[in-house]
Amino acid sequence: MGMSYRRAWLLTKTMNACFRGPLIETAKGGIGGGGARLTVMGREVLALYRAMEDHAATAVIADMERLRGLMVDQPPED
Repeated sequence: MGMSYRRAWLLTKTMNACFRGPLIETAKGGIGGGGARLTVMGREVLALYRAMEDHAATAVIADMERLRGLMVDQPPED
């Protein structure tokens, strides 16, 4: 994802603190290795977010078509 391990864990901690329950459960490393997984609430939040993305994309279809109509087919080369 292009971020450090530390940043990923800090973001996980922040996300978990922003909701009524944790979105991600973590396990410390060791012989069996550590890891993380989505909780039931995490899966619910992710599904809701993806639905919101779909709704937003649908809402701007006409505007995107108008925007594309204002663009050139091939930008000029320098």
